[in-house]
Amino acid sequence: MAIKWVHRILTVFLLIIVIIGCLIWRSDTAPYNDSLYSKKELSNGLWLYITKHNNPSATDTDVYRYYLNKKLDSPLAALQETAPFLTADTSEATVSAIGQHVMVKLTGKVYSFSNSAFFYNDSTPMMPRIDLNFYAVNE
Repeated sequence: MAIKWVHRILTVFLLIIVIIGCLIWRSDTAPYNDSLYSKKELSNGLWLYITKHNNPSATDTDVYRYYLNKKLDSPLAALQETAPFLTADTSEATVSAIGQHVMVKLTGKVYSFSNSAFFYNDSTPMMPRIDLNFYAVNE
């Protein structure tokens, strides 16, 4: 009889741990609360989209996310399903492209960076190479 009660208590305890873990995972994967800040065509079929976080807290700086994609009719909905290649505290990055080679010059804080992005332009897979030239800011 005691073994059954220990088993039940252990099962409920493990279920609570799994539920809490799922809630934490869900909160980390929630879509960003961003608005479209800027968009421009870098080269033929390669577009840069910059979003700005809408609700920074009192201790947060502005957060800008940089995405590469094809020309999008409703960019925010599509960008929520992709990862930014750059997350930084400035919108003043200089981004240029020669074909599928993207060059980024930035002064400020870089929170995350990936040197690749992947998307389809119609049925053609696109994977531009991204180079970052970064200068830190002393604060």
